[in-house]
Amino acid sequence: MFKSKFKLSIIFSVIIIILSVIVAGGGLFFPDVYHDNEIITTAFYGNDIVTLFLVVPMMIVALILCLRGSQKAQLVWMGTLWYMMYNYIFYLYGAAFNVFFLPYVALFTLSAYGLIFALIRVDSRKLAGYFSNNTPVKWISTYMFFFSGLLGFLWIAISLSFIFTGEVPVNIIETGKDTGIVFATDLSLLIPSLIVSGILLLKKNHWGPILSSIVLIKCVTYSLVLIAMSAIDYIRNRHTDPFILLWVILSIGCIISLWFLLKNMKDPKSETRTR
Repeated sequence: MFKSKFKLSIIFSVIIIILSVIVAGGGLFFPDVYHDNEIITTAFYGNDIVTLFLVVPMMIVALILCLRGSQKAQLVWMGTLWYMMYNYIFYLYGAAFNVFFLPYVALFTLSAYGLIFALIRVDSRKLAGYFSNNTPVKWISTYMFFFSGLLGFLWIAISLSFIFTGEVPVNIIETGKDTGIVFATDLSLLIPSLIVSGILLLKKNHWGPILSSIVLIKCVTYSLVLIAMSAIDYIRNRHTDPFILLWVILSIGCIISLWFLLKNMKDPKSETRTR
């Protein structure tokens, strides 16, 4: 059932797994791949570590469990697609041109359309029906609003400082880029996804727990990317990320929220193996 229903997204996922292993492995083990400054290169190392050693295995295991009928695994799988899409935006638009440019294009595109096609094929009412009525939607959605509000406030405040001072924010100058790629991506994709899924969850719309699970899976994994970036930056450059405590706190909050969400989801095993 799953295999035939989500065939295109599964094919895309297999290609994503292969390409991300090549790209993340190449970035980590071949020092001449990145042509960016030290800050950006260090950031990409953090991305590559989490992608290669956490997210790729998560996607593989989730796909296997999906084929065995796991509903929770279906959400984890789509969450890893959302992570891949978000993650490779930064490589596609933020990395200096390198040998992996075309794989970056492929990874972003396949992740985006893989997720879209998967969501189109989801029986949202049936999947939402596996969540308990006792799911603490109020406090989970409140945390998602807190996350989006705090991050949105930070990025908007830093961006507005340019209007009042005429000086480009130091966060952008340090990257060596001409614009705020992180600010643009978070304000246009991450923050709206947190708000919309949080509202749907709070209103007990059938899409609420589905989208919230997907968004939180991405938030958990990418929070670990930010922590890894900060750790590598300190080891290599003895530079302390001023936001490291924030990333740790947000990561813990996302893990707890996701745990309570999935804990309140029944995961019936399929009676027969899907073909």
